[in-house]
Amino acid sequence: MQDEKLFTRNFILTSLSTVAVFTSFYFLLVTLPIYIVKLGGSKSEIGLIIGVFTIAAVFLRPFIGREVDRRGRKSILIAGLLVFFVSMLLYNYTTSVASLLLLRVLHGIGWGAATTAASTLIADIAPLQRRGEAMGIFGMSANIALAIGPIVSFSLLYASGFPDFPRLFAAGAAIAFVSLLLVIPVSETVVVHPKTPLFSKEAFFPSALMFTITLTYGSIVSFLPLFAQDEGIANPGIFFTVFAVTLLLIRAIAGKLSDVKGRKFVIVPGMVLITLGLWVLSLANPLWSFLAAALLYGLGFGLVHPAVMALLVDRVGERGRGAAMGTFSSAFDLGIGAGSILLGVVLQFFGFRVMYLLGGLIVLAGMVWFIAGTDKTDRIVGGT
Repeated sequence: MQDEKLFTRNFILTSLSTVAVFTSFYFLLVTLPIYIVKLGGSKSEIGLIIGVFTIAAVFLRPFIGREVDRRGRKSILIAGLLVFFVSMLLYNYTTSVASLLLLRVLHGIGWGAATTAASTLIADIAPLQRRGEAMGIFGMSANIALAIGPIVSFSLLYASGFPDFPRLFAAGAAIAFVSLLLVIPVSETVVVHPKTPLFSKEAFFPSALMFTITLTYGSIVSFLPLFAQDEGIANPGIFFTVFAVTLLLIRAIAGKLSDVKGRKFVIVPGMVLITLGLWVLSLANPLWSFLAAALLYGLGFGLVHPAVMALLVDRVGERGRGAAMGTFSSAFDLGIGAGSILLGVVLQFFGFRVMYLLGGLIVLAGMVWFIAGTDKTDRIVGGT
């Protein structure tokens, strides 16, 4: 029987490394659109440049997932973090929208490798009866980063009274390097499997469900900073801080609740809250409604994400976990990338409010599909 101990050295170091790499990633969340405008980019080019990062990860994640099963978790994790670190160093040398677009592809490759390997490693560690809890706690790593990254990066960028991008990029690279150092002592978690599939059919349903949610998240990470500025909100990082703190408070509870009550018990209310958050955001004008939208969206996302990840691990065995995580992460990133690009077109023609109203309808449709595609006894199953 699998050891019920959760807080092992591998779990702690991988989680801390994830805090660091996500902090570096989130340093660009509210600042990159400003940098793109500085380079002469349009609103649609903002969506393209932010979206291509995740699109690059999408196309590589299935291959990465297979290599994680074939070569082991640690080697792919280190390689991905190294590419991520080098990419952060190179931002200061981009001088045009075209050069930035190419760098975002490289950065996305490193991101895809590192995050797929890390999540697979955590899935290996998670005890059978604590999968939801493990996914919730691990997910808090990214939420801690989201709570501090955007607001600190925005403050750092304007610390001298003018936008100092070289300092911002150097700080982001330094944090990425810390992430790399943290995983060096991590030990391999599984015997490699030379023959593993490129895609995991067991992962399709939870992956498609997550896609409907991250499609809307793409519109938030790409365009919310500009929306906030249009509405007269001085620091858009405050939305992400409220969102992240809410996630921190709900994730572990949601994961554990899904272990006890079943995944559907947590996922359906979460999708309702995400829908409400997007609709409130579409009406946001005063600061309090802007923050209320962040709270609702954070509550919903915090309920859904760990439960869906646990549902994924429930459905696959150890041999195919890398492929399953690759499939799931591809869907996650594809949603962000597609949301950035497709909803960016909606924004261009119809404005912010219509874009977020449409996002709420997409999540609502995904919830109906999920309810229709699962039975009432959806609980933890094997998966060893």
